[in-house]
Formats: sequence, structure tokens, C-alpha cells
Amino acid sequence: MVSLNEYASRMKENQKSIYYITGESKQSVQKSSFLEKLRRKAIEVLFMVDPIDEYSVSQLKDYEGKKLVCVTKEGLELEETPEEKKKKEVLKAANESLCKVMKDILGEKVEKVAVQMRVDDSPCCLVTNEYG
Repeated sequence: MVSLNEYASRMKENQKSIYYITGESKQSVQKSSFLEKLRRKAIEVLFMVDPIDEYSVSQLKDYEGKKLVCVTKEGLELEETPEEKKKKEVLKAANESLCKVMKDILGEKVEKVAVQMRVDDSPCCLVTNEYG
């Protein structure tokens, strides 16, 4: 178990947010594709597996001026190198028509289809909007 104080004391110097993931068990969240990019960047993520945790962090919002960010929701922004930014733009442009076709097929089942750089090994991930 890790306290928010402990987490904050270990944060990277330029890290602006406290990252967390909620789930049913430590084993289930450890396997989550949402952690791929954060692991690669060596960013610690809090595992919140107690039923009250999700409600608690939704009410807390920030801690000592650091925003609490759920890694499974839309809006996750990690610092990118110029090379990563360029790669993202190239992939977005190259896959624009694919995203449109996928959105047309899925219709109202999804809000949008977009190229993101959240995962490294998994082909894709589904995220909920920031408020859902």
C-alpha cells in the first residue's frame, strides 16, 4: 500500500499529475494495456482496487496541487519528445480514413475513433470520456 505522500515524494521532477488506475484486483490492473506507455516512461501508477477508491478519487480531484488522472480515461497527456510528436502526427494523417471508416461502422456505439499513442504492444484500447 502506498500513500499519496509517498507517491508524491517519488514523482519525476517534471511530472505534473498523479496517475492511477482502478480495477477489481491488483492482478487485473497489472495486465492492463493502459499501463504500457507509462511503464515505458517509468512513470509510477497507483493501483486503486478497493471498491471505495474510485469514488474517493472522483471527489478528491487533486493532491498538493497535482491533478489526479485516471489512465483509462480520455485526456491522458504525457510529455512527448519531438520525435514522438512527429510520429504521432504521421500516424494520425496516415490513419485518418481508417478512423472514419471505423467510426462509420461502429456508429453510435462509440463517441469517436482516434489515433493515440497510449499503447505500445497492444493494437488498441477503448477509453471512457473524462466524465464517464
